[in-house]
This record gives sequence, C-alpha cells and structure tokens, in this order.
Amino acid sequence: MKKDAALGMEINCVSNLIRRSIDQRISGMPGEKLSRVDSWIIHYMLDHPEEDVFQKDVERALAMTRSNVSKAVDQMVSKGLIERSPVDYDARLKKLTLTPKVLEIHRQIEAEIAEFEKILTEGFSAQEIDQFKSFLGRVAENINMNAGRQKEEKKRRDF
Repeated sequence: MKKDAALGMEINCVSNLIRRSIDQRISGMPGEKLSRVDSWIIHYMLDHPEEDVFQKDVERALAMTRSNVSKAVDQMVSKGLIERSPVDYDARLKKLTLTPKVLEIHRQIEAEIAEFEKILTEGFSAQEIDQFKSFLGRVAENINMNAGRQKEEKKRRDF
C-alpha cells in the first residue's frame, strides 16, 4: 500500500481483500452454501441471543441498506436458515429467528471467524488492535455525521 494513497482508497482495498478471503473460506465449508452476508447475519444473531432481532437491527449493525438485508434475509428464509415471525406488540414487525439448521453449522462459522481474526490481527499487540478499532469507529462516526448533514442540507434545499 502506498504511503500517500487516500485513506478511503486504502480502506476500500483492505475491505475488498477481507471480502474475497471470507468468500473463499465460506465457499469451502461443507454443507449448506452460505454467502458472506449470511455468515455475518448469523454471527450477529448468535451474538444477541437474549434479544429480539429485527431486520432493522441487522441493517444498523452491518451498515447495510434495507434492500440488501431484505434480499439476504429472503434468501436465508428460503434456505431454511432463519424464520420471520410476528411479534405481539407491533403487527408491522417480523422477528428474525435462527433455525436448528443454522445451529448445526454454527461451530464451523465460529471456527472460520476465529481463524480469520487471528490472520487479521497477526503481528499486532492488543493495544494496537484496540487503537485501530477506535480509529475505525471514529472514521465511521465522521462518515455518519457527514451523511446526516447532507440529508439535512438536501431537506432544506428541497423545501
């Protein structure tokens, strides 16, 4: 990576490398073929076992658009990986629930994630990893704050 390259370009390049690597790892797993997004959704839901998880939660957690998450959830439902079920307190909401089929492949997913995390963090101290996560969080905040400002500006112009 070039020292003088734009930060956004560097982040994008690393993101592409991560995507390709995860795709290769997941495609090599035996059993049900999962997409990268499938594995992220499953991982998120397994990390929140005591909570009702809705599509909006997944969108926020994975910073994905509604249409992309909706498509992924539809595909996961058709594969029998998750179910949508209504909740008593709001007829518009559909809770996402993992099926027993997912729980069977959960260990494989977790093992792949743990192995990949080791690869990502090799050569970094715990302090450096924490600092890097902090930096990434700040970059995300900057992007989100700017997106909010742009929405407000657009509303004012369109008014």
